Amino acid sequence: MLKPGLLIKATLTLLVLTSLYWLARVGVADFIRLRPCAYIDGLAKRSVQLDPVTLDQSRALLLLARTWDPGNPVVPEYLAQTDFILAQMLGFNPALQADFLRKAIVNLDLAITLRPNSAYLWAARMTTGDWLLQLNRKLALPVDHEELARVEFALKRAAILDPWGPSVLRQVVTVGKLRLLDFQQESRLQVEEAITRAKQMRINM
Repeated sequence: MLKPGLLIKATLTLLVLTSLYWLARVGVADFIRLRPCAYIDGLAKRSVQLDPVTLDQSRALLLLARTWDPGNPVVPEYLAQTDFILAQMLGFNPALQADFLRKAIVNLDLAITLRPNSAYLWAARMTTGDWLLQLNRKLALPVDHEELARVEFALKRAAILDPWGPSVLRQVVTVGKLRLLDFQQESRLQVEEAITRAKQMRINM
């Protein structure tokens, strides 16, 4: 039987080793995601050209990073962006577009779970869900009332968390105008208030 002193040392050693192992995994995940995140940011800024091969490689690296650190909120956020970009590339096939949007929604929901106070993520969730609803209509599918409710909730969260952010505000107004008659009265008022703020900020829609 270990003496009390040795037991304490063994426990502390185990805690230190566990912490080092966790930090190593986080560090590896951060290193792996750097290149794909930089590429996707470049696409958003239009400083790099869209290349399907590079985009696919970026997605693969992000998936690898997630195996190292499942709790990293940045990874699912960027995975959702790759899904969204792929959906944009598949305009000739609405069914495939819808499939990639569903994948983006899964990743956005995970990212929101990890960062629930991010207005950017809620706005992205709203916009992605709205696009999926539009595609479902094009595919003659029944109205997904559950998804519509999630889009409405995402709009409310985005509007509350960042009422004056230009990017978030633009998305709230765009989706809000389109879905105004589908929303409840409280959400309609939020949309109208967002439209007023957008006009005050002279945001082009």
